[in-house]
Amino acid sequence: MKFLFSLLALFFASQALANCKVGQIRSWNKETGYSCIQRFQSDIAGCVTCQGCNEKGPTFESLFANFPSAVYQPKSLPWWAHQGNFHYPNLHFPGVWKNRASSSGIDAKYYPGKGEVHALKPNIYIESIHEEKKFTFSFTSKEELSFLATTPPLDTKKSWSGKIIQKDRFEVEDVRYDYLFYDIRLPQDKMQFSRGLCATREATIKWMLQDLTEMKYPAIALQDFEEHWKVKIPDFPFYCIYPQYNKQLDEVLPVSISLEFSNLNRSLYVLIPHKKEPDVDEPQLIPFPILDSVEVRPVVLIKYENMFKEWGVAFLGE
Repeated sequence: MKFLFSLLALFFASQALANCKVGQIRSWNKETGYSCIQRFQSDIAGCVTCQGCNEKGPTFESLFANFPSAVYQPKSLPWWAHQGNFHYPNLHFPGVWKNRASSSGIDAKYYPGKGEVHALKPNIYIESIHEEKKFTFSFTSKEELSFLATTPPLDTKKSWSGKIIQKDRFEVEDVRYDYLFYDIRLPQDKMQFSRGLCATREATIKWMLQDLTEMKYPAIALQDFEEHWKVKIPDFPFYCIYPQYNKQLDEVLPVSISLEFSNLNRSLYVLIPHKKEPDVDEPQLIPFPILDSVEVRPVVLIKYENMFKEWGVAFLGE
């Protein structure tokens, strides 16, 4: 009985810590886990550029900070990569990137359609018990959708039709795919910006991978996510993560799967970059997250014959 009481007390204590009070920031790092803080504190241990009082001194790279990225790169690159920096997407950014004084993100004028949230590379994976099974995956919104790219191309009904093969691959028009892919612009007012957390860039990637792992995404989806976003997430020191799950995405981008005993779990991480430590005393265009996103995460206890899993990362643009 005492053990049960202690276990319940620990559970409620952890739930109390999961959500923060107004005026705080919900943060995460791999050493200490979740915490509620007033100001994000980065790890300055071993900082070779600090000049006392925990202040960073000017670095060689900062002297060239205002140079165009295609002209100067602080990171060493292979000989063929420099010319590629004149094009978008390139090695370091998910799309046409614009650094702003107040906030940084996608330069929306380069993209058609409307919507402030640029979901660049949502991928859809499949886990099935069937070696071969026909399917149709349709985007059913009655509103006009601002697709930027799809692979394979959608048909006139905004659908993919083909077969599931080898239990975890797609085949559309005799071409095999590890995943289905699209880019799209979505409205910002349909997204949630109260649940999530803030972390360093490295911890942001680790947390998103952990979140996908806990939702039982297949190994190929986790591998693709890590390989792509370790490179494509711009090199800012801090990020705030606002996960959008089925509740938000099914409303703004509903889909239909013409396959019995199927289920779709969706995760789209909207990332807001920060050039310096997030501080609640400084005004922000997007409020800091204070609530636990796990509370609204899709339940994965039930396994269906056909499990569709979708992950994506998005950035804001004007």
